[in-house]
Amino acid sequence: MNFVLVLLRWLRRRFDLTQDMGTPADIVQDVEDGLMFKGTNLWVLMFAILVASVGLNVNSTAVVIGAMLISPLMGPIVGIGFGAATVRVEIIQWGLSNLLLATVISLLVSAMYFRLTPLTEAGTELLGRTVPTTWDVLIALFGGAAGAVALTRREKSNVLPGVAIATALMPPLCTAGYGLATAQWQYMLGALYLYFINCVFIVLSTLLVVKLLPIARATFTDDARARRVQLTVWGLALLTAVPSVYLAAGIVQRTVFTHNAQRFIEEQCTLANSYVATRRLDPETSTINILFAGQRLTPPQIQTLHNRLADYSLEDARLIVRQGLGRLDSTDALSLRTSLLEDVRDLGQQTLASYDDRLTQRIQRIVVASTVVSTGLPSDSALLREVQIEHPLVQQLGTSSVVQSATDSLRADTLVVVAIRSRQPLPVPEAQRLRQWLKLRSGTRHRVRLLEQTAPAR
Repeated sequence: MNFVLVLLRWLRRRFDLTQDMGTPADIVQDVEDGLMFKGTNLWVLMFAILVASVGLNVNSTAVVIGAMLISPLMGPIVGIGFGAATVRVEIIQWGLSNLLLATVISLLVSAMYFRLTPLTEAGTELLGRTVPTTWDVLIALFGGAAGAVALTRREKSNVLPGVAIATALMPPLCTAGYGLATAQWQYMLGALYLYFINCVFIVLSTLLVVKLLPIARATFTDDARARRVQLTVWGLALLTAVPSVYLAAGIVQRTVFTHNAQRFIEEQCTLANSYVATRRLDPETSTINILFAGQRLTPPQIQTLHNRLADYSLEDARLIVRQGLGRLDSTDALSLRTSLLEDVRDLGQQTLASYDDRLTQRIQRIVVASTVVSTGLPSDSALLREVQIEHPLVQQLGTSSVVQSATDSLRADTLVVVAIRSRQPLPVPEAQRLRQWLKLRSGTRHRVRLLEQTAPAR
């Protein structure tokens, strides 16, 4: 029992959020400063939207990250959660109005950019912001909690910029603007859906974190008004939480279905003399549509595929098997093109390292071969035999070349280095004759430098 109490006290001290918490007045001031959307904040928002739009347009992840760093969108969202937790109706109203203003401005500015830009094709950075996943929900929930903790600290850290990057509020708005500018409503609705999910879960996590902190709630002189405000706040929290849970459950269900269906296709649809040409997965209707090419599947093989669905928790899934490229339609063609591009990319990534190694080895062999030829000298063993005829003191010999690159005033040049080891130092006249002979032997095309070393006495 004592051990449990000691452990609980230790955990409480370790996870105590009140040690470095700022004063309630400072926290409220920081929240109100983040709510303001006029002057500086408004201009920064528009510039951040333009930077993010350019990044999405040219498919640059680094530019998009930079835009998220300077975006002030987190302020109103955290303010709404803080106001709901502390029952400050004016902060909630202020946060909602400014968030709506920021959203509308962001949509209009991004739509104007994508209307004027000559680059109209949707890249992967744009397409990746149209369909929310389970991970987006978790990132918004945990990122919002981290942002709420950072907001209530005395010393500000780099947590809030990191939260702005992780929760990715800016890119979905720019993608929605792209859909509005190009009349691609599915992009616009999907991006707004992702933006809404991020906002809702950041608000919820902020509300929960602030509720745990000893921050005073608003007080009212009229008890009836106090009850109405409390009921309104909790009603708004429930209205926000219930759809959020429903949306999160739907996203989790679709993600699990997609993962299981892809695993089923990879493990069960790899058959001899037949291969999957295209696949269509529809989580909404739990449909798996596969087009096989190659040898036709027999009815028992198709039945086996149906029976295997239960092994992947796909009992209620509908499996559609089509065979032959004659059944290829426009949707299949787009899917086939995407699949081929992904396969080519994966193959390129897998073989790039081996290609680099082989290319490096080949270049090294070419350089070595060209170096040997360019010196004009025979092999080291043959050259040693020739040298020993006139200079019997020489015991060992080795050659190498140093290439000096061309510059503005000097042309490329090669220095041939001949290193010899002799029983005793060569006389100066003999060493001079050997140097001149080596230069003549190399064809006088390159400079020759002789390095002498005396063998140690035994």
